[in-house]
Amino acid sequence: AKLLVEHIKGDQEFNTIEFIKDLVKAFDISAKNIAIAKQKTSEVLKEVFTPEEAHAIVEGWFYHGDFLLTEFTKCFSHVIGNPPYVRIENIPSPLLSAYRARYYTMKERADLYIAFFHKCLELLEKKGVLSFICTDRWTKNSYGSSLRKFISANYQLDLYVDLYGQSVFQSEVLTYPAITQISKNKHNSTKILHNPKIDSELSESVYLVLTGQKGGTNELTERKDIIDDEKPWLFGSADELNLIKRLESDFPTIEEVGCKVYIGAVTGNNKVYIVDDNVALEPDRKVPFVTAADISSGTLVPSGKFVVNTYDENGVIKLTDFPMLEEYLTQHQEVLQNRHVAKKVPHHWFKTIDRVYPERASQEKLLIPDIKSKLVTVYDSGLYHPNNSIYYICSSSWDLRALQGVLISGIGQIFVENYSTKVAGGNLRFQSQHLRRICLPRWEEVDFDLAAAFSEAAINNDIEKSILLTSKLYN
Repeated sequence: AKLLVEHIKGDQEFNTIEFIKDLVKAFDISAKNIAIAKQKTSEVLKEVFTPEEAHAIVEGWFYHGDFLLTEFTKCFSHVIGNPPYVRIENIPSPLLSAYRARYYTMKERADLYIAFFHKCLELLEKKGVLSFICTDRWTKNSYGSSLRKFISANYQLDLYVDLYGQSVFQSEVLTYPAITQISKNKHNSTKILHNPKIDSELSESVYLVLTGQKGGTNELTERKDIIDDEKPWLFGSADELNLIKRLESDFPTIEEVGCKVYIGAVTGNNKVYIVDDNVALEPDRKVPFVTAADISSGTLVPSGKFVVNTYDENGVIKLTDFPMLEEYLTQHQEVLQNRHVAKKVPHHWFKTIDRVYPERASQEKLLIPDIKSKLVTVYDSGLYHPNNSIYYICSSSWDLRALQGVLISGIGQIFVENYSTKVAGGNLRFQSQHLRRICLPRWEEVDFDLAAAFSEAAINNDIEKSILLTSKLYN
């Protein structure tokens, strides 16, 4: 604020309070935050303005209200911010509907910050610039695809600063942010800075590079292929990205060759629905269960637990048809009825959130824990139903042991590492949307001896052998 007004006061043509009052529009939905901002800014302004002038300026700059639903009659040269990261479950339904009606990029399970990107980009004047510090999830995941397409059609990504591992907020966060600078220009190159040291010289150094001056940081790289319609933004090394592009060009995806990726079941109350063998229920109401903790070592170590099955082939069961189950669940009726899923369908108060599929439990599968630094694949011959901390692959074509032999080579890791964002602890999300991007040849095109060798490599966890075999598989 001080630098801004000192600059303006040096220009007599614009040295009027009315002009200065209109320079900044700062919003917050919290009245407390606005009061603090006004107080601190006023203290700075009083160094170059009278108290009356400083008061008039802050009253013109700061607004308490819902920025997303406020109409503007002008555009701006610069927009900066740290947009709020609010999950859709925490937004009142009428308000969520209003936001989604206004911001079409807020699709699927998009968090609130997507709407802030959309609106702020719309408010840029010609050659205007937006700079946000925000979680990087939207740059790669499914719900960010509409925003990426919106940017691709109308804007340019000037700068991307990856802040993975940096403590940039006052509280601990699960996901790490990035600084994203987007402008209303049309050119093709993006400056990228990976995990820089944050100090007082960084912004000045980056500014020199962005403006083509000497003395800027030499850690910046430049790429011309980041934005491509709604596709994820990939910032990995050139050799890995070239490999991914070649495989995507030459081979179908894992699901196109008959391998289906699923996620395990969410119960809604594990204390009630995950039971020991000594809990008396009808035999077909208990399905052997496996969690990420059971496979964390890379080997399946059964816990002896079961998941209560409240479904049959027709959907949710009639509880009175299963007296033992009815008696057990009725003991926990009060806590189960208080769940959101039960309030939506009160007569099915007893059901788990997700459907349990006994036929999948009995199906051969590869188990993949969701949050890990490296891809872990664990073979299940058809004994267990996974919980929601596990993604799993079943196949109607590929031999799953052979597939496991391919995945342990590192090829699966390369795909997920480039398409997933990192979370706390250096971990990746091995979610279905990322696993489905892995490319494979069709099973009938795989040489018999090569397939057998892959199976052997998987059984023996022979990584070096699997790498050599995978290089043959993909030519």
